Amino acid sequence: MTARKPDVHIMIDALLSQNRLPRAVQDKAAKLILKLKNDPAANGINFESIEGARDRHMKSARIDQGHRAIVYDRGGALIVLWMDKHDDAYRWARDRIIDVNPLTASVQVTDMSLVEVPPAAQAAGAAEKPRFADYSDANLVAVGVPEALLPAIRAIRTDEELEANKPGIPADAYDALVCLAAGYSVEETLEELERTTASNISADDFAAALKTPESQRSFWFVEDDQELQKVLDEPLEFWRIFLHPSQRKLVNRQWNGPVLVRGGAGTGKTVVAMHRARYLAGRLITAKDALGKILFTTFTSNLAADVKANLINLCSQEEMDRIEVMHLDGWVTDFLRRQGYQREILYGDDPRQTDAWDAAFRVHGKDIGLSLEFLRDEWRQVVQANGISDMPGYLRVQRTGRGTSIDRKTKEKVWAVFAAYRARLDEEQLSEPEDAYRHARDILRAKPALLPYRAIMVDEAQDLGAEAFRLIAEIAPKADGVAGPDSLFIVGDAHQRIYGRRAAMSKCGINVRGRSRKLRICYRTSDEIRRFAEAIIQGVTVDDLDDSTDDLKGYRSLFHGPRPDIAITSSPEDELSALVEWIERCKADGIEESEICVLARTNDLVKAAADGLKALGFKVNMLARKKADDRTKAGLRLGTMHRAKGLEFAAIAIVDVNDGVMPPRWLLDAAPDAAIRRQVIEADKALLHVSSTRAKKRLFVATSGDASDLLPKATAGDRKAAQQARAA
Repeated sequence: MTARKPDVHIMIDALLSQNRLPRAVQDKAAKLILKLKNDPAANGINFESIEGARDRHMKSARIDQGHRAIVYDRGGALIVLWMDKHDDAYRWARDRIIDVNPLTASVQVTDMSLVEVPPAAQAAGAAEKPRFADYSDANLVAVGVPEALLPAIRAIRTDEELEANKPGIPADAYDALVCLAAGYSVEETLEELERTTASNISADDFAAALKTPESQRSFWFVEDDQELQKVLDEPLEFWRIFLHPSQRKLVNRQWNGPVLVRGGAGTGKTVVAMHRARYLAGRLITAKDALGKILFTTFTSNLAADVKANLINLCSQEEMDRIEVMHLDGWVTDFLRRQGYQREILYGDDPRQTDAWDAAFRVHGKDIGLSLEFLRDEWRQVVQANGISDMPGYLRVQRTGRGTSIDRKTKEKVWAVFAAYRARLDEEQLSEPEDAYRHARDILRAKPALLPYRAIMVDEAQDLGAEAFRLIAEIAPKADGVAGPDSLFIVGDAHQRIYGRRAAMSKCGINVRGRSRKLRICYRTSDEIRRFAEAIIQGVTVDDLDDSTDDLKGYRSLFHGPRPDIAITSSPEDELSALVEWIERCKADGIEESEICVLARTNDLVKAAADGLKALGFKVNMLARKKADDRTKAGLRLGTMHRAKGLEFAAIAIVDVNDGVMPPRWLLDAAPDAAIRRQVIEADKALLHVSSTRAKKRLFVATSGDASDLLPKATAGDRKAAQQARAA
């Protein structure tokens, strides 16, 4: 009888360490892993015990003469843990032990050398209170800290020390310690990390423990040769294979209705939505549902292009064939054309729309006492948002949040302008997007079996308006007349609303009550950048995409980094010089030019920055519309702040954050009342917040002349320090 081949897993640290090896050695390491998966008993794989190892299951396998892989052999499983030079690999393995946590059933890798803290090191920090002094040993064990590691955790006194010890602390225990350090209670930590129910897996069942959500945070089970080859050959993107347990449980769960996932920038909302799309596509394949599709939609064509590129990277071809990715306006246009819709849909600023407004205002708006800018905003925020088609509907509607009150007689005059504007569009066979959404909804009501979608993923939901949500509710598969189980998976964050639309989903036919979840751990951005970005929007009240408000309390990043660089300069030339100095520092720290992106508020400012950098010999790649960025191309990236939405880079520079640029002075001057002026300011605050959180490790913010008031007040010291440093 043939012996069963062991399951092969790869630890995230193994991929990190492989990525640091010379390219030729990386290729040899990839061949070794493929050989381990397919035939671990093959000739040429020489497993050797590691002398002096604390854990007897630690083995080494030869990559080449000078390099070794550390492999763990236990309970019918092989785990590739680490790859390094021979002596360094052995040194890494000797002090590490692997066990199953009896409370969480998580497979934990612990560096026992942390427990042997030299007394001098402890004494040096004795002046500060231990970071976890307020928690008992029982508390720490309850959140997943191995008992053997308690002395080392007790010795930690600062967040910086906690992060410095991160490589030796099990990943799930480290996440819990970050939450405790952020002020969470033990109960809040367990809830945040989705550990409120006890595991039913025995600590003795090592193979089963490797497949729990907690373990899958750190260990990837290799099932498919093609997927393994893809992971080993392509640039390292951990989001494809490693999900946090709180994310994985959102992905793999069966929901009894629409789901809303909220979370600040960098918490992995889009990643969760993409994995959810893949999971549901896999279910369609398993069920042999030949016609079923998953629709993944978002607000802009740029985001749709980026999501599609990432899904292609994540999914097999068979899975990808079941997923349709399209921004909502594009979907509506295609759908209506197939139904014989004759009108042209106006997207963006179309001169025919401007002409229609001007004509209606000339005839009916001169004696109202309200500006055309106000009336256009009233049309968008009140009439179109509420689907109003006649004057009685307008007279009845509540104008909550509007800064200028209007009496009934004035409303009647205002409606005359609106009616004339709509008549002009009808005459020219033109529609606004909201009108197109309503027409599509009417068709779907008449032909409910028209679509193949079994589920819909909605990304960046905060930028969708009420009519968009009503259409999505109509597209979603139904059960008893409402969106059915697993029908809608919606992700968004109102703090990142940059297009000014606002809608309560419950008023648009989407009920997420009891199925709303919030992600609070930021995986992308350093804590220093996160705090800077949050300071930008401090004091701005936002909704929860429904009828309540949202906040950023309890958000925490998992790592630290340099504080954002703030450069306040007196001229564009000085600003460019400061930018170039910062780029060179990033490169000196090992950041590739393709991972550095320069952003500005407008296309003209982006072009000016690109011209300046090209004149100094830099290779520049512009972030194109409707096209995903190809990171294999060398050179800096440049684009508008709006285009960067949904992207991430190791280093982000935001230039020309000047007074009059952010927010644009012309928009402030055109604002007809204080409420609309506030909306303009808050939209640009959100834009600066979003742009800042595209950065993972480094952030540079520069001005030439007077700085924008949107910059956090706390950066005043940074500005002064930056000026003094440059003067020196």
